Amino acid sequence: MIILILINVSNVFSSLGNNFFGGAAVNLKEQQYICTLADTGNMTEAAKKLGISQPALSLFVSNLENSLGVKLFERVGKRLILTYVGELYTQKARQMLNLKDLFDAELPGIIKGYKGRLRIGMQSFRSPHITPALLKRFQNDYPNVEIVLHEGNYRFLEGLLLDNQLDLFFCNCPHRNQKIQYISLRREPILLAAPTNHPKLSQAQRVTGSKYPWIDLAHFRNERFILQYEGQSLRASVDEILEDTGIKPGKLFCVRSIGTSLRMTAEGMGVSFCNESYTSYFDFNKKPAFFLVGNHIHTTEFVAAYAKGRTLPGYANHLINILRDLL
Repeated sequence: MIILILINVSNVFSSLGNNFFGGAAVNLKEQQYICTLADTGNMTEAAKKLGISQPALSLFVSNLENSLGVKLFERVGKRLILTYVGELYTQKARQMLNLKDLFDAELPGIIKGYKGRLRIGMQSFRSPHITPALLKRFQNDYPNVEIVLHEGNYRFLEGLLLDNQLDLFFCNCPHRNQKIQYISLRREPILLAAPTNHPKLSQAQRVTGSKYPWIDLAHFRNERFILQYEGQSLRASVDEILEDTGIKPGKLFCVRSIGTSLRMTAEGMGVSFCNESYTSYFDFNKKPAFFLVGNHIHTTEFVAAYAKGRTLPGYANHLINILRDLL
């Protein structure tokens, strides 16, 4: 007998799940009927509340109990009383009805685009300098959109996006992934940073239209290079510059923070690289000198990236436009 009850209870919750999740539309008529009948304890009163005939409700309950293989109600005098399985059924059914009410309350805002959630990623180094202003403006326009922020390097953010843990991320893009759609926000030169007292700085040449002079990287062939770790987006771009100019650093420091590498450079510990925009991110007590290098001007592209095949909500595009305006 106990085994039979367990099997029937399983059938009940299987029915609940199938009715809630099956099909294109969410229809909780079955749950509403049973809960209303449980509340009134009377078939005629329940039918009146539901706006259907008493015979129709009686037939519905009978057919449901037959399909489940278990009684949900017992008649005691003139009242209908829930069985043990009926109590379990109505408990779960009420939870489902409550969830539907919550969902129905939020759905209009989601459809109209002023409510939702946006999971974004930002490069760790840029984030403190960009994210506060970006999100402040965004929240003024979309106060009911929840923001989930992840920070990390390009490979970390790319992995989260492909694992469906991000909707969108912003970063310098060292290479393109065929599974990702990119929106270009800014292209900027990569600069060499050198100590201001380096003897070779006098060899620099002015470049028309640029506030940065150009210098031959070969002058620094024997210097210590302070570079980021492999896998960081700037390192990938710098490796291209070194290969293009035929420079193979003999002495090397590897650090994760670009801020650290620039400050080490300012102290005369070697030369390093950064994107042009990074020069404005620091309050330097001692500032390095910045130069264009290479056989041509090497640039890096700052992009918004999202998974191909996905359609971004309107508020995501609004966030992208705010960031473009801030850069």
